Amino acid sequence: MKKQILTLLALVSASILPAAESWKARPDWLSLPSDRDKLGNMHGDVAVSSAGEVYVSVQDPKAGVQVYGSDGQWIRNVKGAPSDFHGFVIHKDKDGEFLYGPRLGNGEILKMTLAGEIKLRIPASAIPDKFKKKGKVRLTAMDVAPNGDLFVTDGYSSDYVHHFDKAGKYLKSFGGKGEPYKFRTLHKIAVDTRFDPPRIIGTDRANGRVVHMSTDGKFIGVVATGLMMPACVAIHGDLAAIGEIKGRVTLLDKSGKKAKQLGHNTNPKEVGTNRTPRQSWRTGIVTAPHGVAFNEKGDLFVAEYSTTGRIHRFDRGQSSGQDSAIFNGKDLTGWKVPKGNDEAKWYQVVDEVLQIRSGPKKKGSVLWTEKNFRDFEVEFDFRFGEGTVDSGVHLRTQDQIQIGISGSLKRDMTCSPYIPGKGYPVEAKDVAKLLKAKDWNHMKIRAIGPKYTVWLQGKEVMNYESSSAKPEGPIGIQLHGSRNMGIDYKNLVLKEL
Repeated sequence: MKKQILTLLALVSASILPAAESWKARPDWLSLPSDRDKLGNMHGDVAVSSAGEVYVSVQDPKAGVQVYGSDGQWIRNVKGAPSDFHGFVIHKDKDGEFLYGPRLGNGEILKMTLAGEIKLRIPASAIPDKFKKKGKVRLTAMDVAPNGDLFVTDGYSSDYVHHFDKAGKYLKSFGGKGEPYKFRTLHKIAVDTRFDPPRIIGTDRANGRVVHMSTDGKFIGVVATGLMMPACVAIHGDLAAIGEIKGRVTLLDKSGKKAKQLGHNTNPKEVGTNRTPRQSWRTGIVTAPHGVAFNEKGDLFVAEYSTTGRIHRFDRGQSSGQDSAIFNGKDLTGWKVPKGNDEAKWYQVVDEVLQIRSGPKKKGSVLWTEKNFRDFEVEFDFRFGEGTVDSGVHLRTQDQIQIGISGSLKRDMTCSPYIPGKGYPVEAKDVAKLLKAKDWNHMKIRAIGPKYTVWLQGKEVMNYESSSAKPEGPIGIQLHGSRNMGIDYKNLVLKEL
């Protein structure tokens, strides 16, 4: 599991962040102008000015960059802004605030006032041909260093980073597909001001990693791996937000550890595509993050790759609940482990995944938390392993949410409540359509007093009120015995309500 699991609303560890800090999705926060029925065909980015205004780029010749207020109301379109800003930033210079961006279509780099006046134009011809692919560039993103130097990535062609001074004079190029970089679509970059001197942080999309380079081109190393096609990056405080085009946003701390994750979409049909229809949109669930930006408060804006156009907003704030870090992702500290587990390894943590394995000589058991809970929400991912899986999550005592095949009914009752003395009083709906037999599934369980609610893959599938519910008790993960079976759990998250 990811380190320091079960810490508040995100599906990750909480390393450097205050325990009660969270990001909450704001539904329907953006209001389009009266003459538009959609934001526009988006293959672009998002940036926020110091005044809190949100700038969005779309592929529309008449409204290439649109401006919205912090309240989500449309303000204006930037006059003369191109319709092919694939990546752009807003940077505050000594003489004002400016929009910097490379044009994907013709390869030129622009510096514009926020009103649209062009102050600097660097043509593609300023880049030496030896750093181009077949004589062309396809520039995908850029950022501005504190001293005004410009860094631009050729993410759809050569994977080189091109360095200019603040006046637009070409200085050098570095990176590329060869050693030591070995980039495969260095899609977007940012100047990482968390370090002194600042570094370049880049999303190496096809390699699933985030990397660091010095501003003079030295490859410093890999920041994080195993990401789902990281496509964009933004820095705020000690955090780097990484938008993953396969349906997630990960917040990395300065050491590269995962601090939080937001918007995780577990439906493979909805992610990594620009054609997910509106009817499939869900508040706070992303489909194809292509641009990320923070405002000064730390609210996070996520631009989607979308033919319709969509901008998510996650407001940074304080959770009303209390965190319970009951799993450290390394061992079973905080749990009451059944006797003999050290030798038999029924419950063990391997590569941050809680692996649960039974056997023909194993008696049934439950891995109980040492701590008791009252009202709570618990989220986790689970994956079926070998054998006939019969597991589940106990809520405060013997009431249980089933995962896998019911021993009594001999069929899958995942997400349904098992109540001692009553069996399965209700059956969860649509589980067969949602459940993935050979991949990770995401479940959320809410227990408020006697009321239990369960979601699978983000969809509510079960609601039940139990007359046998206990007001307080531990949480348990069940393992049936006398059979060969396996099930894995990861990304556990617990919030006390």
